[in-house]
Amino acid sequence: MNYILDFIAGLKSLPAHGLTALGLLLLYAIESEIRFGAKARTMAAGPADRWSTIAVSFASGVPVIGFIFAMRGNNSAFLRALPLWLRDPNTMPGMPVIAWMGVGLGGMGLLLRLWALLTLRQRYTRTLRVDEGHFVERGAAYRFVRHPGYLGSLLCLNGLGLASGNVVVFLATLVATIAAYTYRIHVEEEMLVAAFGASYERYQREVPAVLPFLR
Repeated sequence: MNYILDFIAGLKSLPAHGLTALGLLLLYAIESEIRFGAKARTMAAGPADRWSTIAVSFASGVPVIGFIFAMRGNNSAFLRALPLWLRDPNTMPGMPVIAWMGVGLGGMGLLLRLWALLTLRQRYTRTLRVDEGHFVERGAAYRFVRHPGYLGSLLCLNGLGLASGNVVVFLATLVATIAAYTYRIHVEEEMLVAAFGASYERYQREVPAVLPFLR
């Protein structure tokens, strides 16, 4: 019972933007588990994946851990051993407005990821794979960018980094996620060109990778 009361007290001690960002983080975790079909859910990676799933998984942990450090660092005897620059939730200029902007970006990212998931359904896989019946999707969000799910993840994770209010956490998140998703996209594009040939190469020429209107 005391553990539950301590947990509730910990939640109440969070600022409003921190509590909202925590809700977004939980929704992101739930959404990440939604897959249609056993092939989409499997973590068994083939040679085309080239460790990219591991890379994005580790990158996703950077904002999550950093957010915990920033939100709970001054209230936990264990985390107070960390340097202040890593656990201070107010080193970002323009707080708390900048944190709320991060929450807004995170919410947009969640919706974009959900749009991509519901569009691809069985083709929205955990690891990089092309199965029988897969084809080049050019509808819905895929009219605007080739990788809307990844754009959604980048918005969610970096929005969480902003919501932490800590400059170091945000910069670390930015570097980790951009590096991991750049590699992921590079590997995936090679796989898709090998699988679909000229049709995917035409899609590459006509639609930007992650930033609309920027080829």
